Amino acid sequence: MRQLAEIEKRINSENARPKKRYISPATREEVYAIYYDGLRRRIEDRGTRDFPEAGGRKLYGELTMNVTIDANGRVVEADIVRPSASRLLDQRAVAIVYAAAPFGPFSDAMRRQADQIVVTSRFRFTREDGLETTLSTNGSR
Repeated sequence: MRQLAEIEKRINSENARPKKRYISPATREEVYAIYYDGLRRRIEDRGTRDFPEAGGRKLYGELTMNVTIDANGRVVEADIVRPSASRLLDQRAVAIVYAAAPFGPFSDAMRRQADQIVVTSRFRFTREDGLETTLSTNGSR
């Protein structure tokens, strides 16, 4: 009886967690591709407009980040999984992601499959004063 109670407790705990969907280059579903494209454009626009600087000098580099988005389009978490050479650039990139949100609610099709999506993206801050984001094969799950 105690063992059954423990199993039930574990199942209830597991069911209470948000269902996450990881978006990677292998993700082909159109519903996710459309959502990702809008998310990418908002982040790129924000990053290009508010290009990271320190002491009046622009910060350039590349990093990889996991961004977790909830069903309402809010950023739940933004983790650097492969940092740039500049810790300050990494911090500014995370701030750009939060500032670009919210990204819009999930469609009904997305909500049926996930409570949250986790997008692994590479961020490149280039000398052309732009931010380019791409789905990354490195660090995706």
